[in-house]
Amino acid sequence: MDVLRLSLLDKRRLQDFEHLLSGKEFGGCFCAVWTNHDGTWDERCKTRPQENLEHTRASVVSRKHVGYLVIRDSDGATVAWTGSGPKSAFPYMKERPGSRGGSFDDGVWAIGCLAVGRSYRGLGYSKRIVEGVIEEARRAGAKTLEAYPVEPAGDDQAYRGSKAMYESLGFSVAGQDSEGSYTFLRMEKSLT
Repeated sequence: MDVLRLSLLDKRRLQDFEHLLSGKEFGGCFCAVWTNHDGTWDERCKTRPQENLEHTRASVVSRKHVGYLVIRDSDGATVAWTGSGPKSAFPYMKERPGSRGGSFDDGVWAIGCLAVGRSYRGLGYSKRIVEGVIEEARRAGAKTLEAYPVEPAGDDQAYRGSKAMYESLGFSVAGQDSEGSYTFLRMEKSLT
């Protein structure tokens, strides 16, 4: 079984982050959705994704928490990304269905996304990444970890993880919001 480790994104690893998330499967987000969302978001992702990358790069350079690269120890490959950390580091979560519920104090951590590189999918990495985030949150003294899967789940929502996966790790549904034909869940896991 591959050993995966989380590596806090800092300026030394920005090139790895850019390389992983520059694929079309990630839609030009560069994990700016939770910190730089506005009315231009959809168009920016499609035609000006470099602006999202620059926003995330500036956040990292100014030492703001953005998330973690996922490194496979056997070969040092960057296999995934997770926009996870203190919920207070992701201001747009206050507005989005699912994540807008619950507390925003520093004792609450959030899993905003799980972006597994295309060639590394189907290997069970998502669940192991969440296990790593659970450990990081505990080490940081978090009391609760939240996740926000969408139902019905499809390819466009896969980056949030599935309800079943989170349940298998001890998360339970703590709230939900509906928008159109989707239900956005807020799932919680106590870390104390």
